[in-house]
Amino acid sequence: MNQSAFTYVSKVSGLFLLFLFLFHAQSFILKGSTLPLEGISLQYALRFDVSMTAYLSLPLLALAFLITLLKVKRDMILLKTLAILEFLFILIPESWDLIYLNYAAKRATFDVYAFYISGQDQDQFLSLFGRFWHVLVFALSYLLLFYFLLNRVSRLPLRKSKPIPTSISFLIYGCFAFILARNSFGPKPLGVADALVVKDPIAAQLTLNSPFVVLKTVQNKALPPTRFLPENIEKQYVNPHLNLSSRGQEARYNLMFIIVESLGNKQLFQTVHGCRLTPFMDSLANHQENRLGSHGLAEGKTSIECLPAMFAGIPSLLETPYILSNFSTNQLTGFPRVCNEKGYATYFVHGATRGSMRFDAMANALGFQEQWYRNELASRPSDLGSWGVHDHAVFKQLSKKIPKIKQPFMMTVFTLSTHEPYDIPISLKRNYPKLSKEERSYRFIDDQLRLFFSKNSRKSWFKNTVFVITGDHTPVHLDNAQYQISDYYSVPILVSIPNEFKGSLAVREQQDLVPALCSAMQWKTELYSYYNPKDADVIRYLNGIFYIWNDAYELQFNEATKTWRIRLKKLKKASDTDKKVLYLNIEATKAKFLSLLQRFRRDLRLNKTHR
Repeated sequence: MNQSAFTYVSKVSGLFLLFLFLFHAQSFILKGSTLPLEGISLQYALRFDVSMTAYLSLPLLALAFLITLLKVKRDMILLKTLAILEFLFILIPESWDLIYLNYAAKRATFDVYAFYISGQDQDQFLSLFGRFWHVLVFALSYLLLFYFLLNRVSRLPLRKSKPIPTSISFLIYGCFAFILARNSFGPKPLGVADALVVKDPIAAQLTLNSPFVVLKTVQNKALPPTRFLPENIEKQYVNPHLNLSSRGQEARYNLMFIIVESLGNKQLFQTVHGCRLTPFMDSLANHQENRLGSHGLAEGKTSIECLPAMFAGIPSLLETPYILSNFSTNQLTGFPRVCNEKGYATYFVHGATRGSMRFDAMANALGFQEQWYRNELASRPSDLGSWGVHDHAVFKQLSKKIPKIKQPFMMTVFTLSTHEPYDIPISLKRNYPKLSKEERSYRFIDDQLRLFFSKNSRKSWFKNTVFVITGDHTPVHLDNAQYQISDYYSVPILVSIPNEFKGSLAVREQQDLVPALCSAMQWKTELYSYYNPKDADVIRYLNGIFYIWNDAYELQFNEATKTWRIRLKKLKKASDTDKKVLYLNIEATKAKFLSLLQRFRRDLRLNKTHR
């Protein structure tokens, strides 16, 4: 008894579909507590699994046709080898996303893999898999199970067939697989954006499967050429070129930005087992200059979105983070470059290896004159942790180095400790025995900030320095506890100023920091920035949906379907006049948002993201 090559391919495709279903079940079980499940449809998720299975079956069908037509002797070996390779295309992305979903709340696109494969971050894989060792166990188990089942369906030898029946069978199976792969009879095949039909867009990540996302993002497509509004209307709402004037003598304070990894507002003012997690930052929050600092907003959900937003006015309105996009080489009006023009010395400090997260490339693009990484900051082996130099060693080095550098200076310090695996020096772990690893990491960085401030408070450079402390993004794994879109971006923006500082600050968004500081210090300069007045609408992009909100309402724009959702925040009895005013305000919000998006995309395409 034997089987045709096309019947065998159908059986292998059935195995692919089975394992995609198992991976979905795995995602629901392991990620259901960290990502919202409301609105997820297993039936709709099956569309993506079937589509991916059909795509994988096409090369198998082509090989089956050739080996049958040419009567290749080792036909089964060739088909089994290709089947295993295609299964790896399922297994590797699904396994990786068990880790990646913890950090980005979305599945990894092809750009992410290209970044890690071609970059200098390969050494971080050991740390990640040390923390997520169970992922390797799952992956090996799946591979062994697939190999066992593949052998079961491969027991029967392949039947020989004549050219004409073989060609007819190939056409029938091939056409059927092609239709299933497209999963659409319309002009467009099934795509990643089609998963956004679920109620919560973030839940779309559990509707998709990882290999489908990778396949659909292999090529970075150009930005949509959509023209939403005439340019004359666009100009009424948005102009990213800021011309700041001076009403007095320019101030020349040192500027120090401390960006704390994964620091959200919910980490402040917390007590666990009688231990305050962030007592020092709590005190800063209570006695700081920025009136809106305790209600700040990050620009994105990943570390690499912070620097372009804060120092170049680049909003995170792309599917791919700016630093990984086709526009990463665009010219920028980086704040460090502006500082250089004002006679400042500019420094970027990060305890990881140079090249990590492409921070070095971004720092260069922004105009930082000097960059200090692991090699410049570590003085002994005990200084090193999983990701790089421990933060306490970094701040010790800064205490030694800063008095020797030219003033005024602008310095940005990006911390490491509060990132998985929450690595702090062994000698300091016993200081907080009742806290979890994550909680200890927040108390650790808070203590290091306190020590750094107290050690340098009497030094002349310190007394002439404006300090800004913020988080790059919120802890993504805690997002399941959030109920409003603003909670996903809620980070502190704490500002400590010298006694002589005369300006005032009211900053809600990270991208507003630079314009606000320049204005407060009376700097006459030009900036490229989508500066947002404190009462203006806030815009964020997450998982295929644009969110626009203010105190009265929230709008959600799905560009793929050209649809809007409106959620009113203040549900009160309103007169006809009030309803009319509300309607006009909503339409104005839409026009402002579309104007900004249109201008931003045009500037990216034309390399005009600079003054």
